[in-house]
Amino acid sequence: MSSDNLPSKLAIATYIGTGNGRSINDIAEHFGISIRTAYRFLDRLQAEGYALTNEERRNGKEKLWTMLDLHSDKYGNALPSSEFSQEERIILHYMMVELKKNEDVLPSFKSVRNKLASMLSQKSVAFPSLDYPKSISRKLFPIENISSISKIASKETQHIVKELLKAINGQNRISMTYHVPNKPVALEAENLSPVFAFFFDGGTYLQALLEDGALRTYAIERIETVNILKDSIALKPDFDPYGLLTDPFGPFIGREKIEAKVWIAPAQVKYVKERKWPDDVIIRDNEDGSAIFEVTTYGEWEFVNWILSMRAQAELLEPEWLRNKVSAILDQTASLYHTR
Repeated sequence: MSSDNLPSKLAIATYIGTGNGRSINDIAEHFGISIRTAYRFLDRLQAEGYALTNEERRNGKEKLWTMLDLHSDKYGNALPSSEFSQEERIILHYMMVELKKNEDVLPSFKSVRNKLASMLSQKSVAFPSLDYPKSISRKLFPIENISSISKIASKETQHIVKELLKAINGQNRISMTYHVPNKPVALEAENLSPVFAFFFDGGTYLQALLEDGALRTYAIERIETVNILKDSIALKPDFDPYGLLTDPFGPFIGREKIEAKVWIAPAQVKYVKERKWPDDVIIRDNEDGSAIFEVTTYGEWEFVNWILSMRAQAELLEPEWLRNKVSAILDQTASLYHTR
């Protein structure tokens, strides 16, 4: 059973897309394959654009793999929901992806896609012409309608998402109340311009612009109320939604642009190179087998966590201000283990 075989891929996609999810052992046993081969199938499905998740759903000690509903295609037009079975939606999704690759049939492809969406009266996404870039993180999926998160979000979160999508599609500003950890009362945010809702690593998030043009990320689970305002969103002409998706360290945009250099120990170089990085990431090999990793990112929190995850096998060289932050984190962590 090859991971490149179309019927096999569709069969596995359908299997994990039904019910409440499947463990890796379920998949291997059901199809008579090894666990390693099962993981290879999941990797291939994700690489081809199928939105899989195992972050939130567990069966005892086993994570359950499931698929976010394919109610819209990755190119911005709605796909059918109740009119088609899960297996039929998976096949349609595959057809859309494959046809999009052939430039000779693009005009006909777009015409069929648009007519199909129109006939089924499904609502389009916030950026209806946005082709999501190939460098998008595997764990980040745009939230295009309520159905896409129906399996993983509470009723309260779904209600908030519904209001946010109304504002995004209507290009309206919002005001909202939300709570943060260790704060006794809810906070208020006014005149926000919601831009993008997405699912990432088991959570749902909103990217929104403040009145001063700064971009902020909010955990949707922490939003308590949303009020859609009559004011329209005033996006700058050069505003690029791709920037929300392509940062190598996730969608949580920080205040500072980070142009960093990291020393990677020889034992870690192979694993760093195996990860899919944007084209502007540079990895320079050293004679001793180590490497210098150069990256530009706004994702300070995720970037620092990535460095710390390699412990003594990675050293942040630049910038100095962030190196000092990492050093302070390590000092604080070490002090916890010297107080007993």
